[in-house]
Amino acid sequence: MFNRSRNAGAQNQLIMEKNVNEILKLQYQIKRYQAMRNGAMCQLLNGRLQKLLAQQASAL
Repeated sequence: MFNRSRNAGAQNQLIMEKNVNEILKLQYQIKRYQAMRNGAMCQLLNGRLQKLLAQQASAL
């Protein structure tokens, strides 16, 4: 029983790390598209970013 909770904790940690990496990647891409004045891609990526941030906030 203790092993299951440890494995679940490690799995949650891995998911959170992937989310943080994805959030950082999206933030970088948004800045790049803003510099290129590509508003459509900025909006698309901002939508994905908001979705990930909401998902991460609900996981905490």
